[in-house]
Amino acid sequence: MIDMKKTLLSLLFFIAAFCGCSEIDGPVAEIALSSTSKDLIELPADGGSANVRFTSALEWYVEFSEEWLSVSPMEGESGTARIAVKADANVTDGTRTAVLNICSGNKRLPITITQDSFVPTFELLDTEKVVSALGGEIKVRVHADVDYEVKIDADWIKDPVSRAPRTREHQFIIEPNPLPEERSAVITFCSGMICKAFSVTQRPAGTEADDWKKDAFVHRSLAMRFTATWCGYCPNMGSAFDLAKSQMSGSLELVSLHGGGSDYEFYGTDDLANRFRVTGFPTGVIDSRASIPNFTSSSTTASVAMEVAQETQNAYPSKTGIALNSSLDGTSLTVDLSLYVKEADSYHVTVLLLEDGIVGYQNGGGNSYVHNDVARLALTSMSGESVRIAEDYQIWTSTYSATVNSKWNADNLKVLVYVEKPYGDQPEQAEVSEAKYGKYGDTYIDNCRVAKVGAESPLELR
Repeated sequence: MIDMKKTLLSLLFFIAAFCGCSEIDGPVAEIALSSTSKDLIELPADGGSANVRFTSALEWYVEFSEEWLSVSPMEGESGTARIAVKADANVTDGTRTAVLNICSGNKRLPITITQDSFVPTFELLDTEKVVSALGGEIKVRVHADVDYEVKIDADWIKDPVSRAPRTREHQFIIEPNPLPEERSAVITFCSGMICKAFSVTQRPAGTEADDWKKDAFVHRSLAMRFTATWCGYCPNMGSAFDLAKSQMSGSLELVSLHGGGSDYEFYGTDDLANRFRVTGFPTGVIDSRASIPNFTSSSTTASVAMEVAQETQNAYPSKTGIALNSSLDGTSLTVDLSLYVKEADSYHVTVLLLEDGIVGYQNGGGNSYVHNDVARLALTSMSGESVRIAEDYQIWTSTYSATVNSKWNADNLKVLVYVEKPYGDQPEQAEVSEAKYGKYGDTYIDNCRVAKVGAESPLELR
């Protein structure tokens, strides 16, 4: 194989020498590679680029014929020069090779480009899951550098995205099982002719009573954004948090807390701002554990927010699960909450009403800015309702009621519940260097849940 490759390269050099640049009458030109460049360049299968440095005694130009290559610049003056050679991804069946010639006067300098064939990655990191009769959420991790489609052979499994980007964590919603027998389904991920199967088995109705004791709760982190309509820098953090939420596949919830003088001022903002020692807007707080500043790049802000949220999920597995139902009769709001608790402790439960889709002024965003996740009303104190659970594996329930402003859009209202738990003997994790960890009390957000008003939101298990 090695001898064949050498023979191929020799042949290409021979072809380049006699079929490359057009013959030009004139003085003999000198072209030489610099010490940092080579006349054989190997590029990765997924594309890539390389620089070629050389010196030329005369003006020069480049000739090549392959469409999968690009070179910049294509010509230049005498002296020291550099060209950038870039290749498209190689989706052919084998290695491909090309020769480009740097031409000057009646001389040519051949450069050989080789590129291995592209071997796609497409695999499921999870292959099966047994879920509770209550239904809920499951996640399937896919690692792929090719596009793929998702197919489901059961109508009781819902997929928010039928076609996926190349690498992601899928979130599927499993409906409650009303049947007295176990049921199963297959979720298939297909890229061309290659398909990978993920099997789902759901326990029968009537078995859910103890499922939550042995299964893990779905965990969601909470990102608080301290903001105001007069704040010109605040839209940047808003975009960052939206980006973080979209990339965390449903495991991050948001709340926008408007401060004094804002068009959507929330009376509970000051209490939380004092607790988290907020000195300027915008400021973000993740899981009541760490605050993050508004970086110039929204992608940086999003990345830091996700790192802190992921740190919470990795270091502090949820001890609580949340189920809630709500209804709105005119302006009368009722929220029924069930808290499933695996570990005896003193918890704090906070219930807020949020509104999406508020179109209005925002400094830095114009008069038609869309405000989402806006805190409108607190159904508990801002420090939360104190809940003492004396024994492991208990279910605590409560009902909350409030009067809703008739000017708010009832179709866009949603309920946020978040539960704080003491650290206890758990060490406080503080590994994200760009975040600021403060002593904001001895509790962190163990879990949270957001549900549209009027929607039934059962307990979610993994």
